[in-house]
Amino acid sequence: MQRGASVIATSALLFLLPLATYWRTIFHRYGMRDDYSILREAQEEPGKVLRVCASIGRPLYGWLLELSMRVAGGIDDLCWLRFAGVACLGVLGAAVFLLLKQQGWLLPHAALLAATLTMLPSAQVIASWAICWPQALASLLGAVAFALSDWEAHRAPGVLPRGSGWILAALVMAVATLTYQPSGLFYAVLVASWLVARRHDTFRSTLEGLARHLAVMGAGLGAAFVFTKLSFAMEVFQPSPRVSFELHWLDKAAWAMTHALPNTLALLVLNDTRGGPTEAFRLMVGLTLVTLTVGVLLEGRRAGLAGCGRWLVGLAALSAAAYCVSFLAHERWPTYRTIYALTGVWSVFFAASLVNLGTLLPTGGQKVATALLACLAAASVVLANRQSFELFALPQSRELALMEEGARRAVLAEQPRIFVITVLQDDTSAPRRYLDEFGSVSIDAEWMAKEVLRQVMKERFPEVRDVSGAYRFATGSRAPEPGGYDILIDLRRLRQGT
Repeated sequence: MQRGASVIATSALLFLLPLATYWRTIFHRYGMRDDYSILREAQEEPGKVLRVCASIGRPLYGWLLELSMRVAGGIDDLCWLRFAGVACLGVLGAAVFLLLKQQGWLLPHAALLAATLTMLPSAQVIASWAICWPQALASLLGAVAFALSDWEAHRAPGVLPRGSGWILAALVMAVATLTYQPSGLFYAVLVASWLVARRHDTFRSTLEGLARHLAVMGAGLGAAFVFTKLSFAMEVFQPSPRVSFELHWLDKAAWAMTHALPNTLALLVLNDTRGGPTEAFRLMVGLTLVTLTVGVLLEGRRAGLAGCGRWLVGLAALSAAAYCVSFLAHERWPTYRTIYALTGVWSVFFAASLVNLGTLLPTGGQKVATALLACLAAASVVLANRQSFELFALPQSRELALMEEGARRAVLAEQPRIFVITVLQDDTSAPRRYLDEFGSVSIDAEWMAKEVLRQVMKERFPEVRDVSGAYRFATGSRAPEPGGYDILIDLRRLRQGT
């Protein structure tokens, strides 16, 4: 009875942890890049967001975005989309904890690992970017698919025919894939936790279990691919030029090893586009590799070569499964939002290696392992809280504030000429930047400046039906000649953080 109460209480805390960690980011006033354009398109061009997302195989993502943005309506309401994403992360954390417990993980170890998974840099992107909330839902669906597979493997004969759990799991996996392909692969994270927990399985039984889970994942991905291709063939949606497969696999593998994998191995520590990998980043990569090596060796000491083989084969197979969509796609873009599942797989093996380290001590080893996992979880919470706010909310709110400052000077009766001086990504006011995610600049192009200005002018003059026709807009990287504008919005002020 007491143990059941502890599990329920821990699940509730894991659900609330992301909300508490990301709270100030969620409810800060800001938008992030495509938030502004999709906000307008959902209101003014019904069906466009759905068509664009469906053209790259994500029709459910487009439908969810269009529906939620239409309900949101304005910049102030973007917080509720961020809230939805963080709530999904909370449910994901609680679900992962319960599944880990079911697999045999000790309660503190399961709770601390589940907490860490909702604080990874990939999760920070989801929590901080309004349009990313369906990605959290896709990850949650991946966890549900694993739960159905696991239920099928252990259930007694009943009303449902044998194999129905795997069919349901594949269908849920297909739904996750049609939402956001890389996030649905979170299924592999739970398979990794299953593998390291079943310490007394033989090498053969491990291979059989891996094969079953990989078959379910493959069936779900395949069903989604067939659905997408049929939608193109029937001209329900038009394929995007982005939908193309990688043809140079060896070259792509080398690229993934040098670009995507280091971000994965760093676990909690961010990469930096401007200055390159920091010392902390390199140190964390090295620490992860050393810890995993020791963990594999200790598993070998316990179970011989079969134990080493189980871990090495599992890590290789599940890493490939967790990154397969991005690997097969022609695009090469090592963003954090595409490596959530891959980082999760390595996080599981890292946590299991820390638990193995505890076995070196004849007494108190479990407490040492728990303390190490607690340090990992605590660091992840601190970093998630700080980085989501300082590298997303604050820089984006500064850009928005400059645009609003210019909008406040506008008098529509005078048909004002508004000129926006755009900046480069390196002009960000954030202390560091990584690609178009952490610390990036939103208004670095004409179309973005136009979208943001339209939103703030719409809020400034809500009574005007088509406010964009009431002013003249121009932009460039340099100021025009004096007299060529009535209102100048100079985003170069971001360089000074003003």
